[in-house]
Amino acid sequence: MPNPTHPQRGCCARGAQAMWVWNHPQRLRKPMKRTGERGEGKFEEISWDQALTEIAERVKKIVEEHGERAISMTSHNFSGLQQWLAAPLGTPNVISHSSTCNSASVAGRRMVFGKGFDGAGKVEPDYERCRLLLCVGRSLNCAMGVTAVFGRAREKGAKVIFVDPRMPENAMSSGAEWVPIRPGTDSAFLLSMIGVGITEKLVDFEFLRRYTNAPYLIEVGTHRPIAANELIEGASKDSFVVMNRASSAFAAMGLARDQKGAVTGFDEPEGVDPDLDYAGTVRTVDGRDLAVETAFVRFSKTAIAWTPEKASLTTGIPSETIVRIARAFFTEGGVCDDGWYASRNGNDTHAYALMSMINLFTGQIDQPGGFVVTQGGGFKGPGASQSGGKGKGPHGESWKNAEGKALDKVLYPEGSGTYSAIFSAIEEGKPYPIRAAFITGSTMFHREANSDRMARAFKALDLMVVQDIFPHEVIDYADYVLPSTFFLEAYEYGGVKWALNGNVQFSNAGIEPPEGCDARDEIWQFCEILRRAFPERAKERLGYDHEMKTREEFKKWYRGMMDGAWAKFIAKKNSDKAGEGDRIDADVKARGWSQVSAKKFGVYPQKKPFGTPTGKGEIISFLFAGKYEKKGASGLSDWVMPPAYTIPRPRSNEFYLVSGKDSASNSGVSMWTWPTKFLGDRTVWMNPVDAERLGIRTGDTVELTSLDTGVRGRTKVTVTNRVVAGSLFAHGFAGGVRTKRNLGAYEWTREGINSHWFCTGYREPVTGSLANNSTVRVERI
Repeated sequence: MPNPTHPQRGCCARGAQAMWVWNHPQRLRKPMKRTGERGEGKFEEISWDQALTEIAERVKKIVEEHGERAISMTSHNFSGLQQWLAAPLGTPNVISHSSTCNSASVAGRRMVFGKGFDGAGKVEPDYERCRLLLCVGRSLNCAMGVTAVFGRAREKGAKVIFVDPRMPENAMSSGAEWVPIRPGTDSAFLLSMIGVGITEKLVDFEFLRRYTNAPYLIEVGTHRPIAANELIEGASKDSFVVMNRASSAFAAMGLARDQKGAVTGFDEPEGVDPDLDYAGTVRTVDGRDLAVETAFVRFSKTAIAWTPEKASLTTGIPSETIVRIARAFFTEGGVCDDGWYASRNGNDTHAYALMSMINLFTGQIDQPGGFVVTQGGGFKGPGASQSGGKGKGPHGESWKNAEGKALDKVLYPEGSGTYSAIFSAIEEGKPYPIRAAFITGSTMFHREANSDRMARAFKALDLMVVQDIFPHEVIDYADYVLPSTFFLEAYEYGGVKWALNGNVQFSNAGIEPPEGCDARDEIWQFCEILRRAFPERAKERLGYDHEMKTREEFKKWYRGMMDGAWAKFIAKKNSDKAGEGDRIDADVKARGWSQVSAKKFGVYPQKKPFGTPTGKGEIISFLFAGKYEKKGASGLSDWVMPPAYTIPRPRSNEFYLVSGKDSASNSGVSMWTWPTKFLGDRTVWMNPVDAERLGIRTGDTVELTSLDTGVRGRTKVTVTNRVVAGSLFAHGFAGGVRTKRNLGAYEWTREGINSHWFCTGYREPVTGSLANNSTVRVERI
């Protein structure tokens, strides 16, 4: 049940179904070893000792033959757990699975606000105070606490507009509007909105001049930012240039740094009045003629070119609707959500950059009711980590690892977890061989785009280990399956994500795995594998020097570290302010959480820089324009035709296939629980206009065939106005479960399709964001 005072209070049906998980008939209970071919799902139960010993032997052999980097790991949320093996072992290839979730929104925020401000929840709308919330492809069904917080704003009259190919649940309540849009056209819609704002002078031009890179000069045609030393004798090459209207001369605009190079503030001349509209040919210090314009001039050309009429032809949204929403957004205190489940069509990075960027044009950055920087809780629990060839253990241990980035970062330097980037390394050994994979709590076949491609890669591995609580399809390909504990069996202190203020919390349900279930903590599993393969590394780098055979022994060791980290945190708070740590500790013990810091508005970028090259919000990304413009990742956000799939013919039997979630059943855990049989929707939605043309009714069975890969799947149809014409909608993490280890009572999980089957697996250049959407042909069966 929800904690009624918690800052992220909420209880969606997915979370409530955790009570069905603890002693679920399908829950993994013993370690298992593969006995058949990969993909057959044939296993025998073995002891923990046998499983860990054999895994360790194979890990050691792979390391001896190919090096530590031949060991890879992936998960969606548990990279921190995996570092307990990866960091002391020395492999950099801990690659999360964000590429099919939020990597495009991370990259988009990085383009606009820079590193350090790009993680989910670091910048976001001030949900409780906003007056008009624009959600483009954002359903508010994830991070349920957001719904509760925004609910308080709605009680005060706040409106919300959902722009999405399907109508989310929250769009059906009062004060909400759903605007259907053609998949893959979000950028065109957002640019048109900004264009209306600029043309009708509704945007905050003063904020753009003072607190963004809009007046900074760029080279015409390349978007390359002009370094100050190109136009100003003796200026820094790390500064940029504006035309000062007060003096009709160029002025250098840069960042102040300390002796170690860390940014400490802005380094700008006093009295500079930047010109937003400057353009012309200038003479450089070395005598070259250079055509320049401001970032604002260049971006405005792009935005204004997307007239409402042109955008309407691309998006399917009536031009008058675009104008109406734009005027309301810029005059009624609008704020745009920066996105969540973001990887869709292969053109997503620019779309999510624009979702963040449009907030710069309102001027309401880090202001109440606007788009703000959130506080952090500041607590850090025990763990292992590595960075730049340096490793760090849970007790302060340190060591040197071989330098080198994770392979996905080599291929996609601005990505945040593209596991499929290593498939060629698995299958072909390029650029170097990867021979083992550890997969922790991740429903890979319901996450990775192009299921067939992933299955081929898994079959080529020498070792594959899956840690999980349910027999998801991915375990069919494993050599060893290790049953894990889940969150109701955890003990941890931590920060509270996606909250405006800085908070900490404590989680301890106080229950153990049920009788007959020998599930173990993943950290114990990793420590034991390392100890058996490389005992000296386990001892010297983790302080793990002997076998801990029972759960009780390990819990005592790990909880001692967790309690020690908490005690250190409380002592520091008491040192900073007498009694503050004691207050926090008492709060946590009494109600499970405590606020440790309150949000201070008006800090970024008015007083402190963002993480961009200019320290300001950027309407043309100088990071991308400076490094990646020639690699297919422009610093100027514009709309391009979705490159991830063949575009379907209009008014035919070809459709976009899009996916999403609801608050009832769509997760890797709740897809197995009994209520989902009745709450879950494993059909595809079809608009009545399309259904009438094809002679399809609700309940009919159809076969979908990918236009690009030829993959086929069958499912039933629900005819509804809640999906835009020309598109089909399927709930993700809902059906299409193909595991061979499904008990008869749960055969209903096989119903429907898994939308990832049909995807091409296209990855965006530089950011590595995968496309989850596809296009299919429909035939009634």
